[in-house]
Amino acid sequence: MSSTETYQNIFIARQPVFTEKMKIWGHLLLFRNSIEATSADISDCSEATLEVLSNLPLCSTEETVRDKALIHFTPEILERGITHVLQPGSAVVIMERDPYPQDGLLEMLETLRADGHLVAVDNFDPSVTCPLDTAADMVIVDVNGKDQARLTEIAARARNMGIDKLLAKRVETPEAMNQAREAGFNLFHGYFFKQPETVAGRKITSSEITRLKLFDLIEKEEPDFDALTDAIEADVAISYRLLAFLNSANFSFTATIKSIKQAVVLTGWRPIRNWVRLVILTDMNTTERGRELAYLSAHRAKLFETAALGGGHDEISDKLFMLGLFSLLDALLDIPMKDALKHLPIDEEVKEALGGTTNRLTPWLELASSIENSNWDEVGRISRSIDLQPGTVAISYQHAFTWADTFFGGTCTEKETAQ
Repeated sequence: MSSTETYQNIFIARQPVFTEKMKIWGHLLLFRNSIEATSADISDCSEATLEVLSNLPLCSTEETVRDKALIHFTPEILERGITHVLQPGSAVVIMERDPYPQDGLLEMLETLRADGHLVAVDNFDPSVTCPLDTAADMVIVDVNGKDQARLTEIAARARNMGIDKLLAKRVETPEAMNQAREAGFNLFHGYFFKQPETVAGRKITSSEITRLKLFDLIEKEEPDFDALTDAIEADVAISYRLLAFLNSANFSFTATIKSIKQAVVLTGWRPIRNWVRLVILTDMNTTERGRELAYLSAHRAKLFETAALGGGHDEISDKLFMLGLFSLLDALLDIPMKDALKHLPIDEEVKEALGGTTNRLTPWLELASSIENSNWDEVGRISRSIDLQPGTVAISYQHAFTWADTFFGGTCTEKETAQ
């Protein structure tokens, strides 16, 4: 059986959409049905939408199920009536702005709105008349390259049409964020939200340093269960989370885990190390933006580790887990990466890659960015450069979602242990 028959390439780039107050409003789900697919292949986009709809649990956590799922649709998919799989009121149906929509499209969109879903028109441009605008609850505007006057004009025209949800996409800098906000936009999406905001006088706190120093213990190659048990027991928050996590429905221990020592021994050295690493990271920033970054960091870590183990890179799998886990540390702490790395006792090669020095780990960071930005041509190129098969990347990407969801209290039914 060929490799194309033994796996599915399902890539779901799950990216947050924020409100003016930096609260998560929803998640944009970008998709393709294969690494080779391009946005110009409309039939592929339709099939990819079907895959996204059938695999929504892969990108749902306890928090995200309450948020809107922003999904691109084609008229062909709407005609097939597939949207009935969506929970009422759960989705934002994104349509490409077409001045000449096919017959019946407006009626289909009105039916979706009656079910409580929102309709968004992408690449909104009020200078060109489009019948779809009359069915829109939201417009999406590419703010990159547009000046303040132009954005203000676009926002005003949208509101004059009765549209009150204005999403600015490709917000890449603090200046662009402020400009869009002042123009009247109230939802935002883009690279800016992965970058640290400039905070005057921001320094890493003593409690954060203490947490990072725990890595001195868990990064030892020789297991020291007694020392790790003592360290965890000394931290009430970590102790509580570990016991709650291991006694959840995601695990199948025959008896209730009642002590930290029992938890550490039963879980095993490598899984417990990965769990502690992730707990430390998520406790760094408890804002919604911070939690989203922690989730993305966890997903990257497991993606790298799983792909490495499946692609014959076993000897660097642990380094790659660490690389993914700390790849957004600067954004989590709101400080430059070089300052964050000063307090991080990890492998020097991982530090170099995180700090911007090109080495053999660098392509893995580029791989994650390409997947998250739905640049599948680049995903394919990078995968080949590090000797990864497309199927390995696809399966690892899905597995990483399940693993991250398990940690963050997701609703996936498949049992995944933190290994």
